[in-house]
Amino acid sequence: MDFARKTGFGQSYISQILSGNKSSPSERFYRTVGREFNVNPEWLKTGKGKIYTMPGTDGDETAEVFAKFRLLPKSEQRLIEDMINALLVKSMNDEE
Repeated sequence: MDFARKTGFGQSYISQILSGNKSSPSERFYRTVGREFNVNPEWLKTGKGKIYTMPGTDGDETAEVFAKFRLLPKSEQRLIEDMINALLVKSMNDEE
């Protein structure tokens, strides 16, 4: 089973979870699955929050925005930077 190999958990442990015989997987299981498959561990446990996370962001929403920004082509990054600059200028003018 590829899932078992990627997570390092045995097939029997995973089968117990899937069959409902193990109602509370370990925290390590949630963290490992989250890391390996970019899934939010909190979503796995409770069904709340975003399903997917960006690698290396540890669920930090600001870090996720920057990670997504870096995936965009340079031309689109420049457009977003221009919009941010325009919003900042507008915001500063509104404060005066």
